[in-house]
Amino acid sequence: MEEVVIAGPTCDSADIMYEHYKYGLPLNLAIGDRLCWLSTGAYTTSYSAVEFNGFPPLKAYYL
Repeated sequence: MEEVVIAGPTCDSADIMYEHYKYGLPLNLAIGDRLCWLSTGAYTTSYSAVEFNGFPPLKAYYL
């Protein structure tokens, strides 16, 4: 485990989640491994609703 800052794939310096909170993640993570969050806020829902940087839109679920 190592403390990390989680950043996204958009090549944007502002594409950082929880910059001031370091997550503990395994050092052996590899391409294709899945990470799941229960809540990411409105920002990630809005930019993931369009084909941003070639990534297909994500499905959004509201309860």
